[in-house]
Amino acid sequence: MTTSVTSIHFAPLQGYTDAMFRSLHNELWGGIAAYYTPFVRIEKGAFRRKDLADIAPAANVGVPVVPQMLPRDADELCRLADLFIDNRYTRADINMACPFPPVALHGRGAGLLPHPDAVERILEATRRYPELSFSVKMRLGWDDADDCMRLAPLLNDYSLHHVTLHPRIGKMQYKGTPSIEAFEAFGEVCRLPLIYNGDIVSVGGITRLHELFPWLSGVMIGRGLLAAPQLAAAYAAGDTRLFSPSVVSRLQHFHNALYDRLQATSQGESQLMLRLHALWQYFLPDAPRRERKSLLKARDAASYRRAAAILFDSWHEACNSDED
Repeated sequence: MTTSVTSIHFAPLQGYTDAMFRSLHNELWGGIAAYYTPFVRIEKGAFRRKDLADIAPAANVGVPVVPQMLPRDADELCRLADLFIDNRYTRADINMACPFPPVALHGRGAGLLPHPDAVERILEATRRYPELSFSVKMRLGWDDADDCMRLAPLLNDYSLHHVTLHPRIGKMQYKGTPSIEAFEAFGEVCRLPLIYNGDIVSVGGITRLHELFPWLSGVMIGRGLLAAPQLAAAYAAGDTRLFSPSVVSRLQHFHNALYDRLQATSQGESQLMLRLHALWQYFLPDAPRRERKSLLKARDAASYRRAAAILFDSWHEACNSDED
């Protein structure tokens, strides 16, 4: 069945897309069908306090949030599902995609993909929770791109909300190029709604995917939305140009609001600066290079604020010049 790609999902990034970021993005930009939480996991037999705070309903009011779980086995899935239900969620996403070795080599994330028996036990446990609609995020495999093809018949046996496929193997992490051919091959055998994830950074990139796969149920974007928070809104508006004077003004407002919230929740200036420098690892790489470099050298809040004001003033002036 041919559908229009109108569904944009915000992929989770640990340390970046927490409840504060999601709430602010939804308030100032929107255009997102679902925001996925950084994965919730069991560590040393217990839930992590930061995960409990991040999925708390009070922290996510008015935001279309789907909590993501990182189970290793059926028992962990059940404990995490119970937690989500206790927090009044009706959706849950199962992470079988995380490529980082400390996760994958302990049988979680992409490390599950070479083990169809383990995947089946996890999926079978979902049947105990008719009140939750489960989806799966996965990669082609851990070190074998055919893992996903072997898992497709198993996935098709379950009434999953959708499958999200990132067409790299886990060992690639985020290096190399996603395989469009492998995604297409999986799409031919997957009978479930399918979402594409991987290296989407422009409105044109979303449009191209729709042209290639008119049956696609949506796209999931992570780093591309951190780099350009306006991307989903621009796509919804049919605007292929991501940056204009008005957009830069809104980006400055978004940045300033984010700064205020980070400042309010940081324990001192040192922690605030660490959080800001981490944010700019992905945030707004298209900002003026010299001013961005100066901002990253800021070591205290006052110098950071001055550098940020100069950056946005310069960027706004450059956009105005481009329009003349």
